[in-house]
Amino acid sequence: MRGVPVVFVHVHYPDVWAEMAAEIGAAFSRPFGLVLTCRDEGMELAAVDSPHLAFCERVTVENRGRDVLPFMKALQARSTGFEIGLKLHTKRSTHREDGEDWRRFLARSLLAGGGGNPFVLDAMEREPRIGLVAPEAHLLELRSRIVLNRRITRRMIDAMSLDLDLGALETRRFAAGSMFWFRRDALLPFADPSLDRLFVAERGQLDGTAAHAAERLFAAVAETRGYLATATEALEPLSHLDPAKAPLDDLRRVSERAVASSRNPFILPLAQFWRRYPVALVAAHYLYAYAPKPVWRTARAMLKRFTVDR
Repeated sequence: MRGVPVVFVHVHYPDVWAEMAAEIGAAFSRPFGLVLTCRDEGMELAAVDSPHLAFCERVTVENRGRDVLPFMKALQARSTGFEIGLKLHTKRSTHREDGEDWRRFLARSLLAGGGGNPFVLDAMEREPRIGLVAPEAHLLELRSRIVLNRRITRRMIDAMSLDLDLGALETRRFAAGSMFWFRRDALLPFADPSLDRLFVAERGQLDGTAAHAAERLFAAVAETRGYLATATEALEPLSHLDPAKAPLDDLRRVSERAVASSRNPFILPLAQFWRRYPVALVAAHYLYAYAPKPVWRTARAMLKRFTVDR
């Protein structure tokens, strides 16, 4: 018997949520649950107009840890009673000109389906070894993407007692954008309340926080618990494998071929520059953190022009 999937959404921008609520309501033709986290108990939020909404819970959280700590708080509140979940958030990415387009791409990739059911949900119910599914082209290599997060990532790994080292972690992939379908058991270590202490106050940080560390660990944790972490573009080739006969290593090989051949339209030239020159990324991080904002904006504009011209 199929269980009721649960959609977890952190709502920081109520106007973005209104659009997302309509997308969620249109995506399901079967019972589903909804858990909303937001910073203000009195925040007026659009309702999800769907006859299939089995329940809607609201969890008030402090504005800390971006969308990640609220998600972990929601997992703590609902650590049982469901098998498959969907993590979304009202991502706006105001530091990017294409932030709205990026958020829509991520959400629609995960909610896309036929006959009123998301394709990812169907795939996860057919293949119980799938533990996490990232949006299309967003299961990215971790190589050179832990530069500013090494210390906090190490602390989070130790806090969850994971058998992972940072060198091995860089050979893995992560769900960029922090939206994905997941199996509850695959991410159960993130429901540990002791992780809360790793999250500092919000100061507009662009990197180097516990939220960024967790983003880089979600897929790896799922894999250490014996599941496959993949992306939507791999679901069709994976569907040709027999769940009763195909070894997990076969699933991983098929997934890696599909994921490695996909191209992400939202990776900026500046991001590619940071990966090539990690020392420059560290310098830019300190410039952002300590220099007057006009100096940072000027430096960023000049560097952006340099990387695009190249």
